[in-house]
Amino acid sequence: MQEERRASFVLIVEDHPLVADSLRACVRDCDAGLRTDIAESLGMALRILARRPAPLLIISDLTLPDSNGIEAVRRLREAAPQSPVLVFTALDDPVLRREAKDLGAIGYLIKNTASKTLRDEIRALIGAHPSENCVASERTDLASRVLTPRQLGVLEELAAGRSNKEIAVRMNISDETVGSHMKEILGRLGARNRTEAVVRYFQMSNEAHARPKR
Repeated sequence: MQEERRASFVLIVEDHPLVADSLRACVRDCDAGLRTDIAESLGMALRILARRPAPLLIISDLTLPDSNGIEAVRRLREAAPQSPVLVFTALDDPVLRREAKDLGAIGYLIKNTASKTLRDEIRALIGAHPSENCVASERTDLASRVLTPRQLGVLEELAAGRSNKEIAVRMNISDETVGSHMKEILGRLGARNRTEAVVRYFQMSNEAHARPKR
């Protein structure tokens, strides 16, 4: 019974809805039948674990409404010592990385990590196997045929949970240029808002990964 409960779901601990949706899409790409539970805070995650212990995998940010830094890893490991914890954060800090590993985190990925790398990491941790029809490079997906490289870069930054101002700084462009790119992205993807744009992007990436090789 314990193994059945453990293999039944992945817990995502992330308060940013765009990032949470992106992670859920990655998990489903690895195993379409695997349930994902999303907790918007550490407290919510601990309540879920009290009811449904030992998920197959826990993916957690380090910056949460009720926890900031390494405390989330510590508490999650205490609540679910049998479950691997994958840190997915914007904090590219070698000290935090080392502390997370010391507490038993199985991996530490930064939010600008390529989606293929994230999928590969999740797939390895849940024991899934890549499809024989999987496309080798995420850059060959359908989204790259619809968007310009610059627009795709803006969308990837958005999927990592960054604001227009943060995207502007990281891409060395103005806020107005980011806004112009976003307007064009929404139109090209047929999305009504930023959340739909990110979800649509991952749907298109997943469709590309399901196509047979030629």
